[in-house]
Amino acid sequence: MNTLTSMKYHKTMFPKLLLSLALTLPFGASAVDINWSGFGTAGYTISDQPYKYQRFIDDHGTFKRDSVLGAQVDFKFNQQWGAAVQAKLSPSDHSDTQWQGVLSWAFVSWRPTDDLLIRAGKLRVPLMLNTENQDVGATYDWARLPVEVYSIAPTTDFVGISISKSWYLQEMEWTLDAYTGQATNYTRYYGREMRDREPSPGSWFEKYDIKSSGLVLTARGLDNVFRAGIHEAVISQPDGTVGEIAYRPLAPGVGYYDVANGTRVEQVIVPYQSIGASVLIPGNIRLTSEYAHIKVTSASRGLTRWGAYLAVSRQFGAWNPYIYYAKTKSSEASLDLYRAINGNINPMFPPALNNYQKLGADIVSPYDQSTSAIGTSYRLTPSSLIKAEWSQTRTGIVSSFVDAPSGGDSADQRINVFSLSYNFTF
Repeated sequence: MNTLTSMKYHKTMFPKLLLSLALTLPFGASAVDINWSGFGTAGYTISDQPYKYQRFIDDHGTFKRDSVLGAQVDFKFNQQWGAAVQAKLSPSDHSDTQWQGVLSWAFVSWRPTDDLLIRAGKLRVPLMLNTENQDVGATYDWARLPVEVYSIAPTTDFVGISISKSWYLQEMEWTLDAYTGQATNYTRYYGREMRDREPSPGSWFEKYDIKSSGLVLTARGLDNVFRAGIHEAVISQPDGTVGEIAYRPLAPGVGYYDVANGTRVEQVIVPYQSIGASVLIPGNIRLTSEYAHIKVTSASRGLTRWGAYLAVSRQFGAWNPYIYYAKTKSSEASLDLYRAINGNINPMFPPALNNYQKLGADIVSPYDQSTSAIGTSYRLTPSSLIKAEWSQTRTGIVSSFVDAPSGGDSADQRINVFSLSYNFTF
């Protein structure tokens, strides 16, 4: 499942905020240093299956899964005050057919001392090792970050404040980040037989308000990096969210699951944790591994899951071949609920009610899949590289990353994906 963030008002709010701060803060008579940069990925991906995987990938091929174009401007007003704005063009976070331009970053920073940094505005959650730079494909060697792990967080962006404190200990820089803020998030669902209670299959997007806070500890050395974090999100909708899925008995031993009219709650508290490391071992081999876990108590309880991966790579001049294995799985209780609803098909029911049971199972949004990948990057210049990858995803009981065809499901699938991309910064 993809969890993406969009703040509709940020296109005008944050540039005005930064401009007003630039005019009012005591920067003195010195000139403002302004630096421009940009990044992009042109990526083509194709699979050997006719149905969609990760929203866009099928046997027709697509540029939409990995392609992105962005630019950033950094302001340095003096030694203490600065600001940054980053914008990007990428597939929409609330439509499978549109592209959109958004502000990824828009913040003011204040560094009162060398070891303390305070930022306010739109920021990215310091979650996984590459969350903050996930749009900049030139900064990592994989064709794409493992979706089994990097899709787990309820939101990767927030509007609020972040405080970072650093220490230098034993050739490592230790940083403790504390953050809090809010965002408006769109969660994608896909119905095999019905779409959002409408009699046509397809995807739809639910809008949620998310308040997020967390504490993250990062240690960086010359060759190694470690990160661990604890986070909590409070998720709500104006009319409340579905907490429990109701079971409606019709006769002894016969009934149906009713998601739309289940128990509603004002908010859902979602704790999640993450830990990761990337280390260089003898033989110039790099090991990278990350783990994340989330717990959701709502109709979409299949989002309660863990995800992990292990990657091995080694650089040979401009080449950096790699392999990785990733897996994600919802809790057994979530998978049992999915099987109960998905299997609640009765020939006595009218077709619309049986389809409604399928919709209820899809809304649980469970995951049970693994991916093995082998690929390489080739660095053309210090600021550009080409990536190529073959991966194979295998599903178990179900995977909500798969848009299962009508009349079928996503169980026991094998999906081969081939990816080629050009990544650059300037």
